[in-house]
Amino acid sequence: MAIPMAKHYKVLLLVLSISYLFSGELTAATTATTTTKKALNFIKSSCKTTTYQTLCVHSLSTYANTIQTNPKHLIKTALAVTMKHAKSTKLFVSHLKKSQYRTLQDCAPSPYVFTTDRLAEAIREMELSDSESAPQSKFLFHVSKAQELFTSASDDWEVENTCSGRFSSTVTSVQARLVNLRKETSNVMSLFNAFAN
Repeated sequence: MAIPMAKHYKVLLLVLSISYLFSGELTAATTATTTTKKALNFIKSSCKTTTYQTLCVHSLSTYANTIQTNPKHLIKTALAVTMKHAKSTKLFVSHLKKSQYRTLQDCAPSPYVFTTDRLAEAIREMELSDSESAPQSKFLFHVSKAQELFTSASDDWEVENTCSGRFSSTVTSVQARLVNLRKETSNVMSLFNAFAN
């Protein structure tokens, strides 16, 4: 039995529409993959200027679609990631002070007290550097100051004390976070210097 002409055209139109939709999705997926590859290559290439290249690539690859191949987006993202980790570390240390305050005070009265203050100052410095109107020298000044504060806070936790025995895993965890922050701010400065030059 022959298919009526009108029905035949409808079927043909439906098949063509589906094919067009699939080819459009395929093209979009291919474009997205190409864009992501370009962005990842850009991140890897940019991170070669940093001291801690593996950390740089690892922390920024997740944001490849945001960064694309834009140096400004790269630096802003690196700064935002470091700030996020700094805030998380500050919260972690603050929580420790509340839950284990008496023990920490008994075995290390000064270093642990000042760590959250230094972290708060470092975060303020990073926020000051994240300004559209800030000149290059100001950006570097504030990020450098933040790095100093992370280093200082990190040194607090490297002091040998009786807490180490009771809270060895906690001390190690905080030290690792602070060392990571010091490395991340170093990377931010390297990335900024590379593109400023």
